[in-house]
Amino acid sequence: MFNKLSTLDAVFITLMAAFGLALKPVVGPIGKLIGTLLFIPGGSISGAIYMIWPMLALLVVRRFGAATMVGLLEGVIVMMTGIYGSHGILSIFTYLIPCVIIDGLFWLIKPRENLFLHAIPTAFGNLSGSFIVAYYIMHVPFVPLLIGLIPAFIFGGLGGILAYRLYILLLKSFPQFSKSPY
Repeated sequence: MFNKLSTLDAVFITLMAAFGLALKPVVGPIGKLIGTLLFIPGGSISGAIYMIWPMLALLVVRRFGAATMVGLLEGVIVMMTGIYGSHGILSIFTYLIPCVIIDGLFWLIKPRENLFLHAIPTAFGNLSGSFIVAYYIMHVPFVPLLIGLIPAFIFGGLGGILAYRLYILLLKSFPQFSKSPY
């Protein structure tokens, strides 16, 4: 992947990681507020926004590992700086594993132009991130954990749909991001 990565692709991957981290202090509290009102975990709701950036990087760069690189960048920066959402050394895993799942499922499914198939990788990515935080960090009991994973799956899928819509808008505005489909 690295020998095929253009400067524009590397900059775009870095920007997606930066967007994800810059929006976290804003989106996190709003997600918690909405989650409190609906009696569901706020991080699951915030996943709709968090999953946009790795998926958008994958759609634009079109290389296996683009989403993983976004997650790795985010995880390392959060761990090293201790900014909002830091779980210490586990931050690398909480940011990286969902992005690895997005990468893997995207290339297995090959969603082409189907809007709803773009929701599957991000739905499972958000599900995995929510599971890691709830089970390994917060030690949530089994039944509440399962109940909390349902909205994580739904809102993660919503993030994939939003990423695909943003990708279409991006292509209309900046044709240099257009590459051969899949």
